[in-house]
This record gives sequence, C-alpha cells and structure tokens, in this order.
Amino acid sequence: MLIHIKYIVLSYLLLFFSCKEQDQSRFTEKPNVLLIVVDDAAYSDFGFFGGEISTPNIDNLAYEGIQFYQFNVTPNCAPTRASLLTGMDHHLTGFGTMPEVITPNQVGKPGYEGYLNSSVVTLAEVLKGNGYHTYMTGKWHLGFKDPLTRPSAKGFEETFVLLSGGASHWEDNNHLIPGKPSFYTTNGQILDSLPKGFYSTKNYTNSIIGNINKNKDDGKPYFAYLSYTAPCTSPKSTLINIKANMIRDGMHLRQRGLKN
Repeated sequence: MLIHIKYIVLSYLLLFFSCKEQDQSRFTEKPNVLLIVVDDAAYSDFGFFGGEISTPNIDNLAYEGIQFYQFNVTPNCAPTRASLLTGMDHHLTGFGTMPEVITPNQVGKPGYEGYLNSSVVTLAEVLKGNGYHTYMTGKWHLGFKDPLTRPSAKGFEETFVLLSGGASHWEDNNHLIPGKPSFYTTNGQILDSLPKGFYSTKNYTNSIIGNINKNKDDGKPYFAYLSYTAPCTSPKSTLINIKANMIRDGMHLRQRGLKN
C-alpha cells in the first residue's frame, strides 16, 4: 500500500548506505549500515532530488545507497524520529506528540510519555543483539531527563549526542528556546562544555568516523546513526559561496519556480 504524505513540516533525508562487496559473499554477510538524518531540510533541497544548492557528497551517498521515497513523516520532529528508529506508529512509542507542545488533555495518557517507552525497541537494540556495533552521533530528541531514556540505554554502545531538540551549532551551546537548556552527552554522561572550535556538522561527522574506525578491524558489522541539525546554519565560507550562486542564478530559479 502506498502512503501519501499530505503535509511535511520537517523533512528528512534518509539514506541507508551499505558496504559493497565484490563477490557473492555480499549476499550472506551482514552489511554495514549508515543511517543519515538531515533535520530541517526540505525534500528538494538536495542535488539528487533536483535542488539548486550543490550537495555532491550527499548526492554520492544517495546514488550508492538506498533512498526512501515513501517514508511517512509526522508533522513534528520527535514523533517522526521515534517511528524511524522503532518501525512503530509514533503513538505506540511514547511520542503521540512532541513534549514541547503537549496539551493538558494529553498529559499522563499512554503514548504521550515524551520519551521512548518500554513497549518498543530501537533498531540499534535489535542489531546490537545480532552482533552489530552500534554508534550514534547528533540530535536525539527522544528523552533526556531519565538516563534510561538516552541513546546509551537504547542500544547504542558509543554516543555523542545532543539530547534536546536543538541548540546553537557552535561551542557556545546557546539554547534554542529560552529557558530550555540543551544538553550534550558522551555515552550517557552530560558534558560540562563543548570543545573549542566546535561546529555541529564537523564534530558529528568526526565523531561517527572515529567510532567506525576504532573497531573496523574486529570483523563485526556496524550500524551508525548520524543525526545532523545544521542545514539551518552553515560555516561562513559556505554561505558566501551559496549566496553568490543564488544571486547569479536567482532570476533563472525564480522563473523556473513560478513556471513549475
């Protein structure tokens, strides 16, 4: 059955990138899996979907991996992530809605706990139980008050994560919402500060690469969940190049957009 999506508030680029073997053993061996989630990016922002901004590295992953065309998102961030990592309807996971927008009549009701509840298991838990290394870097947004709701308790053996829904992409770690603190953790332990020169995309990428490389020779496959937040903010040099291209091609893009 085809699932048609009527409304998408937050769009996700979901890529499974499996390792390629050159012989028939690839059909029997367990593949490595890299799951990339790009937050706050529209479906057509990327080059391989016809976007105007150059995204060659993401394009290459898409062409060599698997692209989801019919993943059913919800109107909110956390419920969609809950479904993605569990394969369940978000009402069954504890995320009938986002905790930030829960209404009085939903408080305390089953399916509205605001964290991944005990009735579901994550993809990481399943794969870890089947001999996989499991790594996560980036945005979690699926529970943070109780350590048992954090990624390190949900099947991920190595983690560097932003527990909350968003924060500054830089080392200052300023809050996304005033009065709502943003917490980073490593393997479940809250960090007091971020490294000097921190930028979310760079550090998330380096972290996941480091985890993969650390165990690459032990013969075990890995599941790596890389959850970016940075399409909203990019390094200054990148923005300058994008702005120059958009100014140069702006009229053409505007006319094409109106035509479509």
